[in-house]
Amino acid sequence: MSFSGKTVIITGSSNGIGRSAALLFAQDGANVTITGRNAERLEETRQLILKSGVSESHLNSVVADVTTSDGQNLLVKSTLDKFEKIHILVVFF
Repeated sequence: MSFSGKTVIITGSSNGIGRSAALLFAQDGANVTITGRNAERLEETRQLILKSGVSESHLNSVVADVTTSDGQNLLVKSTLDKFEKIHILVVFF
C-alpha cells in the first residue's frame, strides 16, 4: 500500500512506536507531520526520517502538547499551512 499524496499527523512521534510509525509512513510516500513535547527528541526523529532519504518538503515538525487546545490548534494549523489537507491521524501517548 502506498500513502503517496496522503497527509499523516503522528502524535508522540519523538520516540518509540510513534517514531517508527512516522518513519514508515514517510518512507511510503506520505506527507508527515511529527509532533511531540520534547524538541530535542523530535529533532532526532526528524533527522532519522531525512537520513532515510525522505525530502524535507514531505516532512513537518511541530513541538506541541496535544493534550491542550492550543497545542492541537498549532498542530492542525501548521499541517494545513504546509500540506493543505489531513487524511490520517495517528495518536500515541
